[in-house]
Amino acid sequence: MNSARSTVSACRHLFALTLRRQFFSRQTLASLALVTLCVLIVLAWSRQSNPTSKKLAEQVLVPTFIAFLMPIFAICYGASGVGGEREDRTLVYLLITSLPRPLVYLMKGLAGLSLVAGWTTATLFIMCQLAGASGRNLFAVFLPASLLGGLAYASLFLLVGALFRHGTIISLVYWFFLEVLFGNLPGIVKRVSVAFYVRCMVYDAGGDLNLGPLGRVAREMFLPVSGTTATITLTAAIAVLLLAGLVSFEQREYRDAS
Repeated sequence: MNSARSTVSACRHLFALTLRRQFFSRQTLASLALVTLCVLIVLAWSRQSNPTSKKLAEQVLVPTFIAFLMPIFAICYGASGVGGEREDRTLVYLLITSLPRPLVYLMKGLAGLSLVAGWTTATLFIMCQLAGASGRNLFAVFLPASLLGGLAYASLFLLVGALFRHGTIISLVYWFFLEVLFGNLPGIVKRVSVAFYVRCMVYDAGGDLNLGPLGRVAREMFLPVSGTTATITLTAAIAVLLLAGLVSFEQREYRDAS
């Protein structure tokens, strides 16, 4: 019983320490600067003569928030979960504690995922509110897809940070090149990207607004899946990526962390 209580207490303290350390970091300053930039874009957009929810979704929220800001949050707090400890050479101190490695990884991951979810929700809410009436209608449309997409990205980048040195750089390269490349390829190849399923959820939830890719050709080439299928896929991806991270973190030696 005492051992179980000690483990729970250690997990709680590691979660709180990681949460606090990641929040008061350079990642937060970078996120805040990018959020400010996107807020200014929304304010400038809202000054047009005929702002509508459909225009806001397709011209602002999808390209700036879904395609850019949400993955950045995930890179900032996902890749640095284990990768940050590794680069700072403090990971060795976690590895020599009595806390089992899978729990170490899980607490680090949960802290990062919590920050991603918090930033995603707060930023989306602010952008929708500042856009006026046309934006308030979109918060519920975008929130589920944004949360699942952000958590899927964060789980992926957390795993990357556990597997490779310089995980943040590798995550940026993956997101900037592979995600963009796969997301814009024709046919079903784009279904290997997280962004595809996030957009499918948004377009399905915004069916009343006739949301979709801009342009007739883009709509014909998108070939979406249903919102339910996209939700199940992203949820399963989060679970699989976290499990893969737990296994890899437990088995790796991390000789370069000392």
